[in-house]
Amino acid sequence: MTKRQVAREIVFWIITLFLALVCLRSGLMKMPGVPGVQFWMRDFQRWGYPGWFRFAVGVAELVSFALLLVPRLAGYGASVFAVVMLGAILTHATHNESRRLPFNFLLLALSLIIVFARQPAFLKKRWKAGNN
Repeated sequence: MTKRQVAREIVFWIITLFLALVCLRSGLMKMPGVPGVQFWMRDFQRWGYPGWFRFAVGVAELVSFALLLVPRLAGYGASVFAVVMLGAILTHATHNESRRLPFNFLLLALSLIIVFARQPAFLKKRWKAGNN
């Protein structure tokens, strides 16, 4: 590996670990019985989502956390989290909560960087096949 490849790999791992920590914290805070869950319960109610949806989003974030920590599966974890962030962006935009949007866009961008850096094998094959 060249120095440039090593540096690139380090940057990707820093981004991946940052996203994993965000997923862990965010996912846990949406679980029943966890301190801070009241905040999320109020928000999800205010946004008009059913009670189970908060739990489903939390589970998706925890699944993302687990997948991000496995190098071969990090692309999948980032993909799941990117979908969660798209939902968050749409929710905040529809409810005029612009102060939350910059961080959501940052997380979406970082997720997409990891999605493309850690493309699952089947995507790489499909991409190469389409470019021939």
